[in-house]
Amino acid sequence: MNGTNAVPPGSLHVVGVGADRRRAQRVFTVANLDTGAVASTSLVPGTFTPLPTPGGTWWLPYAPIVTDLAARAGVAEATLRDPDFPDEPGRLPSSGLTLPIQWQPGIPERDRLRWEAAALTNRQATPWLILIGRSVAPPPPGDPARLLGRLCALADQLHVDLVLEARPSSTKGGLSWDVRFELPGGTVPDYQHRWIADLPTALAAIPAERAVTGLTVANAQLPAHYLTEDALTACAVPVGLDGHPGGHDLDQLERRMVADAERHGGAQAIWRNRHWWHASLRPAETAGRFVRGWEPPAPKYWGERIPAHPCTRCADQADPPFCLDCYGTRRVRRGAVLTVTDLRGRTVHRNWRPGGDPTDDSTGPQPPTLALTDRPSGTTVWQLDEHYQIGSLAAQFGVEPTDLTDIDGEHVIDQHLRNGVSQVAHTGGDPLDAYLGEVGATHDGARVLVLATDWSGPTLDELAAVVRGLGLALDVTVIDHRNTVGRPELSQGHSWSVRVVDPAIPLAVDPVPTSAALPEAVALCYRYLHGALRATIPADPATPLPVPQQAATAGTVVDTAACVTEVRRLAATRPGEPATVRLCPDGTHTTIKLNDAS
Repeated sequence: MNGTNAVPPGSLHVVGVGADRRRAQRVFTVANLDTGAVASTSLVPGTFTPLPTPGGTWWLPYAPIVTDLAARAGVAEATLRDPDFPDEPGRLPSSGLTLPIQWQPGIPERDRLRWEAAALTNRQATPWLILIGRSVAPPPPGDPARLLGRLCALADQLHVDLVLEARPSSTKGGLSWDVRFELPGGTVPDYQHRWIADLPTALAAIPAERAVTGLTVANAQLPAHYLTEDALTACAVPVGLDGHPGGHDLDQLERRMVADAERHGGAQAIWRNRHWWHASLRPAETAGRFVRGWEPPAPKYWGERIPAHPCTRCADQADPPFCLDCYGTRRVRRGAVLTVTDLRGRTVHRNWRPGGDPTDDSTGPQPPTLALTDRPSGTTVWQLDEHYQIGSLAAQFGVEPTDLTDIDGEHVIDQHLRNGVSQVAHTGGDPLDAYLGEVGATHDGARVLVLATDWSGPTLDELAAVVRGLGLALDVTVIDHRNTVGRPELSQGHSWSVRVVDPAIPLAVDPVPTSAALPEAVALCYRYLHGALRATIPADPATPLPVPQQAATAGTVVDTAACVTEVRRLAATRPGEPATVRLCPDGTHTTIKLNDAS
């Protein structure tokens, strides 16, 4: 059997007494997403040879261990990802196992094993380090100046700022660099997203898909403006987003920012209105925070301000309960700007206005139509015009509506925004106003930023092969919502979840799968894999950790497509109830419905 829990060589030491008992073992695992190969090694007292340090102590570096395992699993080291840091490929453990000062090669073996056990039970290190990668390293990112040109072109197309930032490093001397997109008019974030030693390295390490995470930072005070008519028109972007006009002197940018940072404490270079604006970062009154020395001119793509007024239900209360009229913001904003992009040169913008278009114009948005009245509550459900349905743009990008995600690519856009569905309480109100009021309150700056691409994470086949190699199981749960057809306010289609579990745990369904698409459920499972893997570590310290091994050819036994088809058919027999299929490490699978679970 592949991925079996082999007892490691050497004696397993348990340190401490009672609730403080800890296992003196550390396991390293490298897994290959392309082939399913898994290679592991186990450290227990007496199974490794420490090396001397200049200070006279002894340690065991982790880097050679990872290099050896990557070679055995056929993984390119540059692609390795720690599940704790899924967005940072190539981040390898640079530390090692530091032995207590009492450890010396000449002391009796019993004492050496005792001090090695003490080092292995250090609570600050994870007992099972798993790194996941692919067989082939990606091509080099290219010239940093051209990479900067691509980001500038995207910022122009998305109508956002591109921010280059240098702050004092929190771990060592010098500066720490970050590159990100931001919505204009916001404050300086409390912390950087990345900590990189120089600007060229930052540009090489932060592609557009990572730079957009700056657009997700919460900032309820962002100003909200519609886009001008000119800004709504798609602007031409060079093929591949290369060769952005104007050119970029990277060395000059970096030298100017370093000078500002050394003089004031930090620096930013902001690309806005097709021009670089330099702003110093100065310490704020709150320790560790910064403010800009000055603000660049307003963006030229800003149109009129989106109207807002104080919430009539909670704005005048000192400590109001959570208000659904303003979603806790204490103001109501009736309007928004929608931006859908693939980050590869194709972008669509729409201004969402409340009743600003003549209803008798056949080319403009049509009035909402009543879809349902819930008699017990008096709530009405309305279907809005296609102009307000984000899902209507999916076909232009060659994807499904359930492939439309938040700009960081993590979660599918909410169903009512994809489909343009508005609910109005029994107290009455305009359905479009209610819809735009929610959008304006739940999106900072009233900007709805949507990513329209295929899912970039591993496929279910790849994830299942790796999980199988780790000796674990994968539970795939689905709910068929065919019983809600005609009720657009309720979940439609299917809901999914994918979870990594210990195969020894009895099979049970996930009662509330929340993903709108299977690829989303797979991506979320992979993103939060570290927590699931730690949950499978045996609680009894006397039980050794697994040391999984799997050959490349043994990782694709389970036919995931057939298993998914089977569980969907099972779910269809009981609409509204979850059904689960477990992909077991021995290559078999088992299905179960909610009512069958004990």
